[in-house]
Amino acid sequence: MDSLIKIMERRLKVRNFVRIKRNFIRSVLLLIITLLSFGVTISQANAHVIDRIEINRAGNEAEIQIMFDVRIQYLREASLNNGEIHIFLNLLEADPDRDHLVPEAMEPPPTDFAPHFSVAYPALDSSLAIRFDKVVSYRVSPGKDGRSISIFTPVLNPEPRSAAAPPQPEAGGAPEMVQRTQEDIEVEAKQFIDTARDAIQHAQLETAIETLNRLLLLPPNQQSQSAQELIGEAREKNGEIAKARAEYELYLELYPNAADIKQVKERLAHLPVAGAKPAQTEPVTRQKFVEEKMTVYGGISQYYYKGVSHTDTFSIASDLTTTSASLTGTDQSQLLSILDLTARKRTDTTDTRIVLRDNYNANFLPRQLSQNRLTDVYVEQSARDRSYLYRLGRQTGSAGGAPGRFDGAVVGYSLNSAWRINGVIGTPVEFVSGGGSVGESKTFAGVSVDLTRLPEQWSGNSYFIQQRVGGFVDRQAIGVETHYFEMQRNYMGLFEYDTIFKKVNLGMFQGNWTTETSTNYNLLLDHRRSPPLQLTNALMGQPVQTIAAALSQPGVSLSTLRADSIALSPISNLFAIGMNRPYSPRLRLGGDFHINNTSGTGATSTGQPASQGSGNIYTYSFNALGNNLLFENDLGVLNAAYISAKTYKGQSLAFTQVETFRQNWRVDMLLQLYNQNDNFGTHQTQIRPSLKLNYRLNNSVNLEGEGGIEAIHTSSATQNDKTRRTYFYVGYRWDFQ
Repeated sequence: MDSLIKIMERRLKVRNFVRIKRNFIRSVLLLIITLLSFGVTISQANAHVIDRIEINRAGNEAEIQIMFDVRIQYLREASLNNGEIHIFLNLLEADPDRDHLVPEAMEPPPTDFAPHFSVAYPALDSSLAIRFDKVVSYRVSPGKDGRSISIFTPVLNPEPRSAAAPPQPEAGGAPEMVQRTQEDIEVEAKQFIDTARDAIQHAQLETAIETLNRLLLLPPNQQSQSAQELIGEAREKNGEIAKARAEYELYLELYPNAADIKQVKERLAHLPVAGAKPAQTEPVTRQKFVEEKMTVYGGISQYYYKGVSHTDTFSIASDLTTTSASLTGTDQSQLLSILDLTARKRTDTTDTRIVLRDNYNANFLPRQLSQNRLTDVYVEQSARDRSYLYRLGRQTGSAGGAPGRFDGAVVGYSLNSAWRINGVIGTPVEFVSGGGSVGESKTFAGVSVDLTRLPEQWSGNSYFIQQRVGGFVDRQAIGVETHYFEMQRNYMGLFEYDTIFKKVNLGMFQGNWTTETSTNYNLLLDHRRSPPLQLTNALMGQPVQTIAAALSQPGVSLSTLRADSIALSPISNLFAIGMNRPYSPRLRLGGDFHINNTSGTGATSTGQPASQGSGNIYTYSFNALGNNLLFENDLGVLNAAYISAKTYKGQSLAFTQVETFRQNWRVDMLLQLYNQNDNFGTHQTQIRPSLKLNYRLNNSVNLEGEGGIEAIHTSSATQNDKTRRTYFYVGYRWDFQ
């Protein structure tokens, strides 16, 4: 009895500690938000790419959506047999702050139907790493919007269904990189249709329609015919009469000899005409949503970086005299602290989030400034039926021509199931190296209209945006973005035209195809001004820092500034095509071909001379991904490339190996080799080996360290330079929920 009392007392103490910890975290969060709301500013924003993680349930599957701040292109994926998945991506948007990219780690929102995991970027070969606590069966799909990746896993403790659960991988085995069998497709289709029927019974019509759409995107199966009829019924009950009519008509076209053809024809005939109110259906009792308490989750991490360089220089002058010099010094000593907090509360009608992300870089080098970079701080609320959304604070522009990061507001309202209107207003967050001023402040406002999935595989938006600076129009653009999505292929196109400069600012198309043999093809066409066209670009060639001051100079007008802006906004072009194919459950092979170029800048009215462009740069690359090749639980990536440019030729070879052992230990080994010869007789070689160790103390705490060497040798007829840099970092990450 005494021992039982002691155990209960210990549990009570633990609960009290957890409660105190949660209250402390919430108090700190509210204090920070309050200070910011009263005008406490924190300078600069650090580059990052992961926006947030959402987890939704679709039948007996959990859909994990990883959303990004930038547009991305899915390339390929591979996995270890310990539950770790690596997704290889292209970041499609240039960002001048990308040099400040910090290692990111993010915890998902708490859920009881998806396995626990964490997300890290950049990881192996600059991939996105999703680390589950144990091996799970999964499938990966690019998002519908070009800014997200979805990972589907079986839900934990699924509700009883007539269909069997998806097959699990064998213990100690990794998900094979091969096509799903027809049996797997039939199991998945049965789960989807059971979920849809259950959703219709509980008046969750949007869920039913979305689930049936996913079923109908699968290869033909035994549920396809029933799903086509059922989606017409769901749309009819949801008041989507035009779409219901289209679904019924498609059913009649696909299955003209069906046993229930007469019944479907009667439903089609009894649909109300355009403008009439939909027929009333029998009321169905909805499941009551249990209001959630406010949850706080996120992470805190700190990393200390140290780098020391040694350079030996030997040169021969024109009179054949020689000079030599050696220099050794510390080039990096800094402590990077990262805070990521999210508070979330969901009710039957709303979903509210408060987000705070901040990075503090304490620089210990002499005469170097420390910097605090506030990445995000905003409040967001949306209706659970997706009828409205608003977000207030510092955030990242995701669509509608908004800048990469801004302080302001976004609002959206759904006019009906197909159309949505959005508005955005704010001030761009722009910074210069060292945290100095950027001159005049800018403001912008824009409006966009979304067309959501009409027809089902299509979506897109069009927008108008205007940005002003000092009373002048800085930029004014119209744009359109389109998406086509199926499970095995998707396309995205984007076009923006500046109506002030009368120039195309951005044009992009990307496509992704997956064949029945799981071979993946990707294509990217990208044409853009970099930096984007803005009147303030002309200040790069002016001795002053404001538009008003520039216009006060003799011979300077708005037309000359606009001409200078065009001259100082070079055009970059990229064509990329690639493929990747599984040759066995353990090996994927692929290749890529890139052509890219950047135009030069033009002469300006201030006398700044024109500069030459890069010319075409051709890159031919080969890649191989293998798991369980060298060791029982490993993943290796090999990249070999040949680069041919107008002024140089280069060859690179990189090999990365990841090994996990004793469950909680992980080691990453990297070796990079590069060789280059240019037209001026200069030869350069680079060797970069590194080793990273990670120890998972528990589900919340990770310890990490990395060390490496960078050796660069540059030689010519008159010069011989050798640089050797050694570096390391150590740190930890604490995730909490």
